[in-house]
Amino acid sequence: MRSIAALVLVLAVGVSGQEMMPGTARPLLKDMPSTTSGYICPMHPNEVKAAPGTCSICGMTLVPGDPMATADYSLTIVTEPRAPKVGQKTRFRITVQHPLTGEPVKEFAEVHDRLFHFFIISRDMTQFFHEHPTPEKDGSFTIEHTIPTAGQYMLFSDFMPVGGGPQMIATPLVTANFEGDIAASVPSLKPDAMSKTINGVKVNLDIDPAKVIAGEEADVPIHFEDEKTGQPLKDLQRYLGAWGHAMMLSDDMSEHVHAHPEETLEGTTTTEGGGPDLVFHALFPKPGHYRIWVQFQRNNVLSTIPFTVRVLRAGETSAAQH
Repeated sequence: MRSIAALVLVLAVGVSGQEMMPGTARPLLKDMPSTTSGYICPMHPNEVKAAPGTCSICGMTLVPGDPMATADYSLTIVTEPRAPKVGQKTRFRITVQHPLTGEPVKEFAEVHDRLFHFFIISRDMTQFFHEHPTPEKDGSFTIEHTIPTAGQYMLFSDFMPVGGGPQMIATPLVTANFEGDIAASVPSLKPDAMSKTINGVKVNLDIDPAKVIAGEEADVPIHFEDEKTGQPLKDLQRYLGAWGHAMMLSDDMSEHVHAHPEETLEGTTTTEGGGPDLVFHALFPKPGHYRIWVQFQRNNVLSTIPFTVRVLRAGETSAAQH
């Protein structure tokens, strides 16, 4: 589990955009090169090897890095226009800085078929977007996105700098003309239906509520059926190196689980034939409600469907979870 670094909002002088960057008390040391002393699994950072290989837990290809690197990298996000306007395209430019030198980072490891995963999630958790910015020659990443509703959002940047460790950094964003109460945007989540339908597919979250306990590993099984026939689906398509993807986020947005199913496709050329069952592994750090966004691709259409579950305290029974 990677901790989420809280960032503060700063308006840059002389920059035609909204700039968000963290403060830092670290000294800025010049000429401190990144080091690669091992190979790390981006999903399981404790899985480290001295030579290239695959993770014994999830099968992902290990990426070069420094197993002893625990420092949080910082990043700057500049938006144009400065305050994003609802229904209009906003351009995001993301620059990652080295934690010791302050210099821009230009080398990133590919994780789940991409160099950078960028999540745009509204504070009330009704809006969810999983994007992949384009790398630029200067090491920054850019993307255009249209925000659909006014309010507060959280931007989650998921990446792996070469020579460092896996990073997940959260950055707050508020749209133009938002006059609401930010505190009122915090969702009041409750467990919902474990079976939902989208784009002709019935998606079943076959989780056992009594076994979802904070601090303990839990299986999150997903079953896919044809909406009309009820037949199990076996034609899921590859999406980000696997047959599916899941983002799990606590209601206060302080804890996250970015997960892929047991069966990984990374290192293979397989693109068709997934399903009907996927199993995600998750370790929820604390009790409370979590929103789970499951993503899968079928017939060249990417679908995203949300579920809400409650994670129990140790010793708590599922009968008392409501």
